[in-house]
Amino acid sequence: MSTKKEIKYFLFIVFFLDFLIGITCKYFYKVDNTGVITPITSLVPAFIAILLDKDFKLKDLSKEKFNLIYSLYFILFICSYILALFSRKVLNNMNYVVYLGWAISVYALTIDDKILKGKFNFGILVKWAFIVILLDIFRMGILNFYFQSDVDFTDLFTRVIGTFTIGLFSAIINLIFTMGEEYGWRYFSQTRLQSLYGNRIGVLLTGLMWGLSHLPLYFFVFYSGIEGVYASIDITVFCIAIGIVLGLIYMESRSVIMVTFIHLLHNMFMANVTSTDYNQDFIFTKEFLLVSVITAILVYTPFLLNKKYN
Repeated sequence: MSTKKEIKYFLFIVFFLDFLIGITCKYFYKVDNTGVITPITSLVPAFIAILLDKDFKLKDLSKEKFNLIYSLYFILFICSYILALFSRKVLNNMNYVVYLGWAISVYALTIDDKILKGKFNFGILVKWAFIVILLDIFRMGILNFYFQSDVDFTDLFTRVIGTFTIGLFSAIINLIFTMGEEYGWRYFSQTRLQSLYGNRIGVLLTGLMWGLSHLPLYFFVFYSGIEGVYASIDITVFCIAIGIVLGLIYMESRSVIMVTFIHLLHNMFMANVTSTDYNQDFIFTKEFLLVSVITAILVYTPFLLNKKYN
């Protein structure tokens, strides 16, 4: 199969499944299950990438441990999700499927897989982790100052410490879910789009597609109406912007595990900050969208000047 066909199949199937999951979550789930929906949509890209790597030959999945374990877990999760639409008992026990993912996350770290490990280097991991968190602090500082006129840098520093301690443990047990995104978007999509359109355009297209894949969640599940539109624009721009940094890290390391850890530490830090600074009553306004988009562009896009993007 040609590279262009692989990308077309990948994008079509991922978007279709994400849209289907978002719609069913909004209109069929009887309770707030965003804690289940986010992990299952994260698993989709890697599963489709694995199938395309094997030309949809299911018998070949058993030849590599990661492919087999990941595929079986995804199938279990998606089947449980479908059954939960019709069975209250299954719905009430969906968290156990997530808990199983935690165990698989730890196991995935023991698998000697060249795609997962790449050129993993602990020094590079620490360097990029601190760079990404520092960028997060700067961006959140601007947002907090603009909307709250006060920035508690001592509190932000405390949250950084929490990110590299408790957050690191949380990153390990959630590895399999975020790895689904990084395996699909960085390893599969980015490398193919860069081979077709060059390093810069390839990473920007990857970020755009990655951002658009979030729209069913942000428009149907997390928000709705005009808020959903604002949130969808924001997450798309943000994915393009931070995708430049994550793409650079992947180009340097060729390690899915490394870029997954950094992605997760970013998520842990942002969740830690926003859980206090913004509550569920927060309204996604046009003003917030404008400031958020501008700060994302200012903070992340300068990395496009890195020589690896030449």
